[in-house]
Parts: sequence; structure tokens; C-alpha cells
Amino acid sequence: MADALDQHELDDLLRINGFLSDDNTKSGKSLIAELQDAILDSGKLSLPQWKELRSRLQEIEQLIPHIDLIIKLRERRGDRKATGT
Repeated sequence: MADALDQHELDDLLRINGFLSDDNTKSGKSLIAELQDAILDSGKLSLPQWKELRSRLQEIEQLIPHIDLIIKLRERRGDRKATGT
């Protein structure tokens, strides 16, 4: 059975490397770095912006079980393509 998307296509689609890595992205910071900066300087965002951010993070949290399943399945089949090794 063929995968709907291969890992490369999925990485491109979600831009995971730029989204989560410590390396600079086009905007100069990763998503994680941007969140850390906002938390350290909570005045950067208004209350409605904080609420919207929390809503978006809840959407991401809902994806975690699916991501965990993908990791588990790939580990089980010994998939090394996604790790770059």
C-alpha cells in the first residue's frame, strides 16, 4: 500500500524544518523562538491575540496523537528515511 504523501512532501507541506528548528527561517525566527519571545514579553500581544494564539495551539495539540501514531508506525517498520540517516 502506497503512502498518500511521502515524508519529503509532508515536510514541504507543513514546513516543519523551518517551523520548529532553531535555524533561522525567512522571518528570522522559528515558531518556537517566536512563542518564547512572546511569552517572555507578554506585552507584545493583546488579550484577543493571546486568546487566538491559545486557540491555534489547541488545534496543534489535537494533532499530537496523530503525530505520535506516525512516529510509532515508522519506528516499528524501521523507517530511517525521515531521520536523515
